[in-house]
Order: sequence, then C-alpha cells, then structure tokens
Amino acid sequence: MRKSKIVITIITLFLCFKGIAQFNQNSEKQIVVGKVDSLYSKILKEQREIWIHTPEDFNSTKKYPVIYVLDASQQFYVITGMQKQLTPFKIPQSIIVGITNTDRTRDFTNTNVPFQRGHESETSGGASNFLKFINQELKPYINNKYPTENNNTIIGHSTGGLFVLYSYLHNENSFDNYLAIDPSLWWDKENLVKETQEQLNKGNRKEKSLYIAVANSIGKAMDTVKVRRDKTVPTEQIRANLKFHDLLVKNNKEINFKWEYFENEDHGSIVVPAQYNGLRSIFSWFPFPEMWRFNTPKEYSAKELTEPFKTHYKKLSIQMKREVKPEWELLNQVGFFMLDGHNLPKKALAYLELNADFYPNESKSFVALGNYFLSQKNKSEAINNYKKAVGIDGNQEAQAKLKELE
Repeated sequence: MRKSKIVITIITLFLCFKGIAQFNQNSEKQIVVGKVDSLYSKILKEQREIWIHTPEDFNSTKKYPVIYVLDASQQFYVITGMQKQLTPFKIPQSIIVGITNTDRTRDFTNTNVPFQRGHESETSGGASNFLKFINQELKPYINNKYPTENNNTIIGHSTGGLFVLYSYLHNENSFDNYLAIDPSLWWDKENLVKETQEQLNKGNRKEKSLYIAVANSIGKAMDTVKVRRDKTVPTEQIRANLKFHDLLVKNNKEINFKWEYFENEDHGSIVVPAQYNGLRSIFSWFPFPEMWRFNTPKEYSAKELTEPFKTHYKKLSIQMKREVKPEWELLNQVGFFMLDGHNLPKKALAYLELNADFYPNESKSFVALGNYFLSQKNKSEAINNYKKAVGIDGNQEAQAKLKELE
C-alpha cells in the first residue's frame, strides 16, 4: 500500500511540475512576471509596447496557445496569476501578451462619437485599425518570436470588452476564444448591439468560444424587468448587455457562448471573478478528469482505463488544430504503476501499448514493452520489442538487453 501511495505521489508531482506556470527569480532574487517588448505599427503609425509572460518551464520545442490581454497595466498581473492557479489541470499553459494603451478610446471603439458621457472622444472609432494591427502585425510578430499554437484568446474589460465583441462580430476568425467583461455596449446608442443580428448571419462561429460577464451596475434598486423598461443613463450599461444577451439566445444554435450575470459585483470588482470563470469556460474542453481512473484501476477494465486518453486527446487535437498527445513519461509511469503498485499486468500492458500507439517512432516505447514482457517471463515477446527499438534508432539499452537474452 505504501509503495502505491508513493507512485501516485510521483505521478501527481510529475504532472504538476510539468504544468505549473511559476514566476521566475533573477540573480537579484526579484520575482519576474514577464518582460517588456515593443514593435512599430505601420497601421497605427506608432510604437506599441507589449508585455510578455511565458511559462517557467518554457520549452521552444513545444507549442503554446496565446492569450492577448487588453489594458495590460491593469489586467496583465491578474491573468498571469490566474494561469498559475489554473494550470496544469484546468487550462493549458499559455503565452500571455499584454497590450498597453496609447489611445484607449480610439482603439477600442467602433464608431466615431466626438463627445460622449461628458468627455471628449474626438479620436474614437479606430477599432477596425486596431484589429488590423493585432491580426497583421502583432500576431505575426508573436508567432515568429515564440512557438505558438494556432489557438488565440482575447480578453477585454469595459470598452475593451466592447472591442472583444466587435472582433467577434466583424472578424470572427481573429481569435478562437473571446472573453468580454462587462462590455460597454451602450457606446454610440448601442450601435454594436443594433448590428449584431446582421453580423451573426454572416460567417461561422460554431467553433468559437464566447464568454460574457455582466456586472450589477444598478444595485438593488431595480430588477432586470424594470431595467429593460428604463430609459435613464444609469441603466444604459446593463440594458445594452441584456439586449445583446437576448440576441445571443435567439441565435444559440449557431454559436457557442456563455453569458454570466454577477449580481454581487460592480463594474470594477467583476474583473477577477469574471476572468476566472471566463478562462474556465473558454477552455472547458481542456480538463481530463477520467485520467485519474488509474488511482482505482480495479474498478475499470483495461479499455475503460485507456480509451479516455484516445478520446480526450483527439478532442484536444481538434481544438489545437494539430496532433496533441499525452506525455510519454506519464503513460509509461502509469503503466508500470499498474504492474508494480497494483499487480495488474494486463492493465499495465494496455497503458504501455497505448504509449506505443501514440509514439510508434520512439524506440523507448518498445524498450518499455520489452521490459514489461521480460518481467512477465515472456522472453520471445521481450526480444521482439527490443529488436523493434533497435530498428528505430539503434537504441543502446535495447541492444544491451538483446545481448543478455540471445
């Protein structure tokens, strides 16, 4: 029993250390969350500063999804901390790109309104150009500099949330996941809401994930029924969001969305809980709870233990738009855990054969199978697998084993 617990602990630690995005310490023992970079935008005609966070165990041979975060000076630290808490089991390790502001109103609004809510906004209406900057300049810059997945997320709050929804409606292929927090859909007399149905009739958004969080900006004075009938300025934020929600529900067969109302949060306090729930929502396809069946293997058949890996990683491959596999070391450790910890040789073999299916060109897959058959005193099968390993790349361990056996 003690040996089994030790193996479980080793496997769990292996998974945690492979996945957790910790923060680095430099030589001066400062905690480093990320680094500052910049690029010149010909589209915006200005230098744009960006903040970059990569996982601590960043490996250039791996690929990472990218999360683009608007209002970096306010939101970057929250998202990097959130990722640290949610990886490796709830969301994938990602590269986080924070975009700082030069003219926030210009970049995030889709129409020009020179004066709005008592403030000058003469430069407003630049969302189209800002989206071009992200698609044509920023994303290629990040993709050329880092090993990125073809899986991109954008997160924005308030007017940033307005921009997120503008991107979703006007160029749905810009991102795979859209996270809008209390978006300012009241802008320009609900202009974006009014054109929503027309835009939803275009394109295909079934494979896109949309999450919208809405704050309680009216307190306890009114319920949502009264809000819909109200015409005053204090309710215009939530009224616009409710109208947008109705349109999403009307088109729910054509889109993949979650709309969440935070009754106890206002426009400012909603950010942290919405980011947490939003990341969980847009990456709902990532968690793999069935993996832990190996803790109680006697309750399942060999197929019930291994088949979920095939199903889950097929789903991940579709989301990532490339083949995604479980870690070789994980399956190997679980396989020998079945053998040494639980004395279940048939179930051990199922995991090791699964590893060989995922990694048929890795000689170590067949060395592991050779070692398994040797432990079961099946000399002929051990030799066959060692020979396969040698045939792939002349594996030294397999050669040594063959000398002992032949």
